[in-house]
Amino acid sequence: MKKLITLMGVLLCTIVIAQTSTITYTPSSAVISNPERGFYKFTSAKSTSYQLLNQTTLTNYRLNNNITLLYREFRLEDFKTTAISQSFLDNMQTDFNRIRNAGLKCIIRFTYSNSESASPRDASKATILAHLLQLQPYLQANVDVISVMQAGFIGVWGEWYYTSQAEFGGEGYNGSSLTTANINNRRDVVNAMLNALPSSRMVQVRTPAFKRQMYSTTALPDSQSFNETNLARVGHFNDCFLASSTDYGTYVNPTIEYPYLMQETKFLPMGGETCALNSPRSDCASALLEMEKFHWSYLNLDYYPGVIDGFTTDNCFTDIQKKLGYRFELTTATLPQAVSLGMSLPVTLKIRNQGYASLYNERNAYIVLKNLTTNQVYPILMSADPRTWLGTNEITITENLTLPANITAGNYKMYLSLPDSDTDLSSKPEFSVQFANQNVWESATGYNSLNHTLSIVAGSLAVADNTKFDMNIYPIPAKDKVSIELESINDYTFTFYNALGQKIATKNTLETNKLTINTQELSDGLYFIEFSKGAIKDTRKIIVRN
Repeated sequence: MKKLITLMGVLLCTIVIAQTSTITYTPSSAVISNPERGFYKFTSAKSTSYQLLNQTTLTNYRLNNNITLLYREFRLEDFKTTAISQSFLDNMQTDFNRIRNAGLKCIIRFTYSNSESASPRDASKATILAHLLQLQPYLQANVDVISVMQAGFIGVWGEWYYTSQAEFGGEGYNGSSLTTANINNRRDVVNAMLNALPSSRMVQVRTPAFKRQMYSTTALPDSQSFNETNLARVGHFNDCFLASSTDYGTYVNPTIEYPYLMQETKFLPMGGETCALNSPRSDCASALLEMEKFHWSYLNLDYYPGVIDGFTTDNCFTDIQKKLGYRFELTTATLPQAVSLGMSLPVTLKIRNQGYASLYNERNAYIVLKNLTTNQVYPILMSADPRTWLGTNEITITENLTLPANITAGNYKMYLSLPDSDTDLSSKPEFSVQFANQNVWESATGYNSLNHTLSIVAGSLAVADNTKFDMNIYPIPAKDKVSIELESINDYTFTFYNALGQKIATKNTLETNKLTINTQELSDGLYFIEFSKGAIKDTRKIIVRN
């Protein structure tokens, strides 16, 4: 009788483990106010008459206009030869506070003038480096709301062309090409910006040629993305998008620079503004094609008015509004109906990114379990990196997650959460990522519901080890391989399953009385191997930890 009960338990538990639900999600056509992407509003703070940002106006941008990005120019006209005043720095901090309170983030650029007739047009390299040392503590303290920093400082508008400094040189200085010394001085300024910012943030340069001259003519390879080197932290912006065949000098050699930029912007931020009406190039067809090609994350809503109005007239404004940056969309999820305490939680998500780009700042993904009785929440960190979720092809994410040690038995609603990486902002839903699906977003928590309830039970759902077949399995957990010793093993058939009850193909070596299974290519987690001989079956659990 005892053996019969054990056998029935084994069979029952095997069935329970194999039971999963596949949930299909409906796409949404809504414009979504997700962080660090989209159309931005332009604002400028001048040292001659600093005008603080208005808290109510900022909040309304997000709540009423689907805008989560603010462009903030900090113009240092009064400090071309002196230190930045404390009052300017204090005002800057107030602005950052108001941006944070409004649930926005900002693109920042520091400039010295907005006129070619200014004298001087910008500051010396020594002054710029000194200013960056002053700015560093403010950049570090407010990195949570700094989406990206543009490489300003040099030249009128901080665009690196019309400069008054011989050490920066170039056509905008005296009509000549940049010298090696000019390039080195410009690189020193960019490196100083990168040093002033936390390593988690990037700097954008005005043209592809600038980065190619300063760092490498080879585009950033996939293998070096997000490794926080200077090469992997310098992105691109274009402030004359669609204005001419070269975007008013943004491109020197499109044949080389287009493929370069297509590769770079898979991992680096790309954005900017239009600056002139140039039909048909500035019409929708070209705009949509190039934003997708170069992975645009943001665009100025305020300039150039003729081009932006043309997007509305030509019926592509809403499409751009939706697709700038990332637009993650759940297609399906395969989830277990029940797991036991102490066992892994297998999860398979299928996602599409319908946006032009992906995330460029780090952001973790979590499966969140919420107890339906106590409302206690348990976030479980996933190993997937959402910054790699690029392209409209379906992306499959399969993981075996470890249940929290303090979780209790009960029924749990399951969510997918992509909160902000900053500790203080991670609990604020306005800084979390909303998926483009119907009936998944919880605005109060910032979670995306997977529309599934998981049962966690105290009793083991695992297949119980028994002694029907006298076998020896080692090592447990398995790293590179697992061996099973069983007399006359050739007389048995075996099948390998994952935790979802799906058959898995493995590489095996069969010797006299010994089977060795290669587990190197398996994901970490729980697996099962079923041996059978005639009508008798024996199922054992195997844990893989590579």
